[in-house]
Amino acid sequence: MSAVVSVLVGVGVFFLERNNFEPVIAERTNLSVELLRLRILDIAAISRRPWETLVQQAVDDLEKVSSDSAFGHFVWLSIRNVEGLEIGHMADLDYPQFQTLIQYFELKAVDTRNKVALTPMVGPDGNPMYAIGLNITDSEGQIKATLRGLYRIAPEAVAAFWRDIIHSVAASVLLVLLVTALHYPVVSRLLDHLGRLSIHLLDANLETLQAFGSAIAKRDSETDAHNFRVTIYAVRLAEAAGLEAGGIRTLIKGAFLHDIGKIAIRDHILLKPGKLDAGEFEVMKTHVLHGLDIINHCQWLRDASNVVGNHHEKFDGSGYYSGLKAQEIPPAARIFAIVDVFDALTSTRPYKLPFSYQESIDYLQREAGKHFDPELLDIFLGIVEPLHLRFAQHEEYARNELAEIIQQYFKCDISDLFDE
Repeated sequence: MSAVVSVLVGVGVFFLERNNFEPVIAERTNLSVELLRLRILDIAAISRRPWETLVQQAVDDLEKVSSDSAFGHFVWLSIRNVEGLEIGHMADLDYPQFQTLIQYFELKAVDTRNKVALTPMVGPDGNPMYAIGLNITDSEGQIKATLRGLYRIAPEAVAAFWRDIIHSVAASVLLVLLVTALHYPVVSRLLDHLGRLSIHLLDANLETLQAFGSAIAKRDSETDAHNFRVTIYAVRLAEAAGLEAGGIRTLIKGAFLHDIGKIAIRDHILLKPGKLDAGEFEVMKTHVLHGLDIINHCQWLRDASNVVGNHHEKFDGSGYYSGLKAQEIPPAARIFAIVDVFDALTSTRPYKLPFSYQESIDYLQREAGKHFDPELLDIFLGIVEPLHLRFAQHEEYARNELAEIIQQYFKCDISDLFDE
């Protein structure tokens, strides 16, 4: 950033100085012409002789001064009285293409009453020149003579201007770099501190997430292994289905918190060993709304609503709570519905014994297109067996695998989390 800023500042200074280039040259040229005009008027004021006869003396004096000037000099100068007679003249006949310049001058020089008219030109040597036009007036504003000339800027003066521009650009760039260098240690320390605080905050959020999920999972099965497994299954299915990293982070939050609303369901319904009657089932369904109410009070957890609010929706629209169907159901919820039912079938619950692996797979296949997204189910059936064999009976394996998933999706690049 400091390099970019320094370049931008340097470019800005360059164009600023470059835009001042011509005005400065014009001002100095104007000064030379004004000196000549004042010299002529001074001669007219102090001499008792006709002032027209003394103009050449002023021109000669100016030629001596101009030839010694490091800035530039008159290549040609002609002063005529009101009758059109030339009363002062200067010419540098050795200047290249002198006659061509004089002819070109006739097209460029203009009058602006008693003010100097400067018209920029480019000389044969590539250096700037000015065509000069001026009406010389007396104290009463009457035109006494006209001045025409060509003023050449010395190459040394042009080079000096460019050196000044380069020095200004270099100084501005170095100043930006110096200021950046002085601020860098402070900014670096602040960013490091902010990064550490962000990691601590993320850790706290993740610990809270897992604590909430574990608390409700243990009400169902006295262990939080269900949350571990469904999260792992869901992440692997999402990866196989090509879900982006942000969507997988949302899925992980939703997987941990999918049943958090069950904390509001009374134990005689939640832990009933038999099948729920119609009234009890209506109460059980409200855990979705309770879950949404809980997570919507936390900004960091709100995106988990895709899973919390929709994991009981069915592909054919017969689910709850909103009766969504097919692509209306968020991808994360369609993924989670498959893994949640599979793990519920293969796990012991207060109201059932576990199904065998094959019985569970048969059930999933029968529900393709009804309960489950058939395309996602096909992907899941292609990856589920090794996952089930590894994690179904080994809670510690699942815990370690989940820790690696958390590291991969939440801690590999914390800037991604800020973007969300």
